[in-house]
Amino acid sequence: MEEPQIYALLGEWNSFKDYFKKDDQRAADLIEPFNLAGNTAIHIAARTDDPNLIRELLDILPEDSDRRKALREGNAHKNTLIHQVVISCENLDMVNTLLDYEMEKKLKQPGEENLLELVNDIGETPVYRAAKYGRLRMLKRMTRYVDNMEPHLYRNSDFASILHIAIIGHHFDVAMWLSKMEVIKNVVSAYGEDINEKVEPDENEGNESDKDENFRMSCLQLLSKMPSVFRSSNSQAGFVHNLIYDCLPNKGYDDEEDEDEDDVSRRGKEDLESGKNKVKKSFSPPAVSSTIYYVICKLVAKEWDSVKEIWKKKQKNMQAKEVADFLVRIDNSWRDNHGDGPRTEVVLPVIQPTNVAKTRKAFLEKTSSILKPVKCKDYTPLLLAASTGIIEIVEKIIDFHPDAVSHVQRNEENVLHITVKHRQKKIYKHLKKLKVLDGLGSQITSRHNRTLLHQVARMDYYDGGNQPGVVFQLQEELQWFEVVKKIVPSHYQMYCNVDKLTARELFDLEHSEMLEKAQEWIKGTAQSCSAVSVLVATVVFAAAYAVPGGTNDHGVPNLIHSPLFLFFTVMDVVGLATSLISVMMFLSILTSPFQMQEFHKSLPRKLTIGFTLLFISLTTTLLAFGSTILLTIWVENPKWSSSLIYSATFFPVTLFGLTQFPIVTFFEQFPIVRDISHRMKRLRKRVRKIIDIITMSKKPTRKRDYSKYL
Repeated sequence: MEEPQIYALLGEWNSFKDYFKKDDQRAADLIEPFNLAGNTAIHIAARTDDPNLIRELLDILPEDSDRRKALREGNAHKNTLIHQVVISCENLDMVNTLLDYEMEKKLKQPGEENLLELVNDIGETPVYRAAKYGRLRMLKRMTRYVDNMEPHLYRNSDFASILHIAIIGHHFDVAMWLSKMEVIKNVVSAYGEDINEKVEPDENEGNESDKDENFRMSCLQLLSKMPSVFRSSNSQAGFVHNLIYDCLPNKGYDDEEDEDEDDVSRRGKEDLESGKNKVKKSFSPPAVSSTIYYVICKLVAKEWDSVKEIWKKKQKNMQAKEVADFLVRIDNSWRDNHGDGPRTEVVLPVIQPTNVAKTRKAFLEKTSSILKPVKCKDYTPLLLAASTGIIEIVEKIIDFHPDAVSHVQRNEENVLHITVKHRQKKIYKHLKKLKVLDGLGSQITSRHNRTLLHQVARMDYYDGGNQPGVVFQLQEELQWFEVVKKIVPSHYQMYCNVDKLTARELFDLEHSEMLEKAQEWIKGTAQSCSAVSVLVATVVFAAAYAVPGGTNDHGVPNLIHSPLFLFFTVMDVVGLATSLISVMMFLSILTSPFQMQEFHKSLPRKLTIGFTLLFISLTTTLLAFGSTILLTIWVENPKWSSSLIYSATFFPVTLFGLTQFPIVTFFEQFPIVRDISHRMKRLRKRVRKIIDIITMSKKPTRKRDYSKYL
């Protein structure tokens, strides 16, 4: 086989074919193992995407039994020839060639399965394999030869459904196409993939033999654990990214390429049969303009890979949203897995002297035990979507099934409990709009007697947050605790969980490690920044006595009447004042007690003011330096060299501003800035409502009250 292997590597397929034509012995080698993977020579030739070559190689075989063997026997993994075609060929006629060849030669024996029903070593049919690898056009072509989809719905090795495998591979175009089949609804609620989520151990959990049954996920549960395929996961994207995303057309980048040729011809016949009105409508100005816009965007995307990637991401987001629409409409898991046990009520708290060291030691010993995965069969799609922050799925489920908002697990965790402990603020804001926070916030879990505040205190679901630095991360946690505290009944604040800890005590214990890191971080930062501030103050103080241009005999600056000299004086004074105040801020941080509550407002505010003033002092120092250079080399007839010097003078200022631009986010820590921002948003909403009323562009909508479903 060395000679044909060389021909195959070099792509000399005519020589490859002629080699097997020479005699019957070589022709018989066509169905012998050609490489270590057990593929035959015909398997290798399928990579050419040439149906004629495959037909000629099959004709070379001397007997029909050999041709039948070539079509039906697989390689080392039992992948038949048509299994190989699914992943290695782009030409859809390859499928027609193999299926038609078997029919023409009458190679199928009575009682045998169709070529498309043969399975490999993990129980995948070619149709299933096409869905697994996202080959939508190949899948459409194969299903024309399929009368019954039942053999292709599941994989025999683990019974993962064809819709599950398409969603796992993020092939949402395939999932959308499969959703149009009536038979696919039978597999939507089937459980297909494992999930492991860490929670505390429970002695009442089932034994190991129950895992396989309880760890399976439905299609909607699986989609609810994929936040990256929805646009809500793009919250950290920049302004330019979002602008490009919004400007791109809704039609996908690959829509024309993935369209089946027969679908194009069938659509063309429908257009011809629809008559002149249809033709006129298809060539209306809006349709033409949208087509031109699509073509322009396609050309731009071909030239700019970044635009192409954004477009493909948008296409995937829209397809995932459509799949979620289909799955939400037929999912009723929130009814089947609803906890119907007695509700846990508030009792008198356990009041006892607190031994901090003993309590912390017992708590750490308990939390260091081995964690077990939760039974995700109890986690409905609504709870999973709330845990991952997929607002699109949460909105759809509550909109189609309003009663799902009152669903609780068997341990009485509801959607608000899941939202709070996973810090999903978008989901929290949506639930707040639905007026259901009061009803959901008063529920207590039955397993560990946790209130909503106990859920906030937990760190086992904390992912680090979005704030820069551990100080601002701890502040964000304290702010989240205070936000949730407002919707919890006041008498819940003294309620103890199963460990005899109130929510505040649990919060302090869980965040003790973060507090230590925040203390070390803020001390080191304050010391370093105070040294820089002192250095800046020294420089600008010295610059005030060594003015550019010197002074006359009376001590008056020679360039006092120049506008640039006034600019230099203002920048120097501002730099000195801001650097000294920043030193005071950083010194006040170093003398603070560094208690937990200090990180809620006091310390982050001082750190923010110090950072801001230090930034201003450095900027004004650079501007004072630039004005000094300009005053020194000022000439009445500037040449290109002096212009170049002017540009180089202000280059450090521009570069420093660009590198430090993210520091602007620290302004959001000021209460006055947050208050102004909040008031501006409210004003903008009111102005928009007034405009809508005046122009009558928006019809009044009736909002559904979801609080009655609790």
